[in-house]
Amino acid sequence: MNNKNYRWGILGAGRIAEKFCTALAVVKGSEVYAVASRNEDRAKEYAAKFNASKWYTNYDDLLKDKEVDIVYIATPHSFHHQQAIACLQNGKAVLCEKPMSLSYRQTKEMIDTATERKLFLMEGMWTACMPSIKKIQSLIEEDVIGAPQFLSADFGFAAPLDLESRLYNKSLGGGSIMDVGIYPIALATLLFGEPTVIKTIARLAATGVDEYANIICQFSNGASAQLISSICFQTAIEAEIVGTKGRIKINNPWFKATDFSVILEDGTDQAYSFPHLGNGFGHEIMEVMHCLDNGLLQSTKVTHQLTLSVSRIMETVLEQAGVEY
Repeated sequence: MNNKNYRWGILGAGRIAEKFCTALAVVKGSEVYAVASRNEDRAKEYAAKFNASKWYTNYDDLLKDKEVDIVYIATPHSFHHQQAIACLQNGKAVLCEKPMSLSYRQTKEMIDTATERKLFLMEGMWTACMPSIKKIQSLIEEDVIGAPQFLSADFGFAAPLDLESRLYNKSLGGGSIMDVGIYPIALATLLFGEPTVIKTIARLAATGVDEYANIICQFSNGASAQLISSICFQTAIEAEIVGTKGRIKINNPWFKATDFSVILEDGTDQAYSFPHLGNGFGHEIMEVMHCLDNGLLQSTKVTHQLTLSVSRIMETVLEQAGVEY
């Protein structure tokens, strides 16, 4: 294990990038080295706030900086594909914020490029990197709740109805499925694999993106899932996995869960708690560092296959919802 200090280049200077950089500051062995934003004031502000050595107003300049070890892409969804390919072509390892891209074809091209160039690439699905999810997976594998039968997971919030905002902007990959629906879809895929049946009911906004989606899935083992996403109403943001012997209830907010309970048919009720390092992004950052330390080209927690499966499912869901990017 190298245990080196990793110099991160950050593409984009929005809300997610700020949370990510805040986490980098508390993870030993990582630093915000460079920030790129098309807005010069924003780039300078981020560089000052996170003690970055460099700031750029041109993304390509950051990619050509030989001191950058890995790039975190935190721009809107529609830019991920082009920017990740550019990063890889410049020899940079990449952590790309979810969703990886707007389509399965784009996602596969990104992964194929990373594989061909022997470079690390990972989708920023932080949920899969959290200790709580790892523990839940192990409890299921140990047959604690019996054979899984059903999963329910929701992620909905009430955003202002602003058709000019990113959430409603089709050209930026707006809509509930892309923004938050990917979380319950990823959880179902992580636990059950790819579904054999997918049924989607959705409502579209005037801009052509979905305001909410209700997704029903069935898997080859007979298990099923109900997954809900919304940008127009608030949901409980909870998840529950039901098995033949009991169930696992993941508390709000389940997508960055620290606490969950195992409730068995025999009356046993056990609570688990896994506090985060910082704001939760630290687990994802440490997973990337572990992979780079050990020369891995993909994560064992957020595998390329998981990313491809989720991308394929989302493409089907979007098609059924009537959304086309």
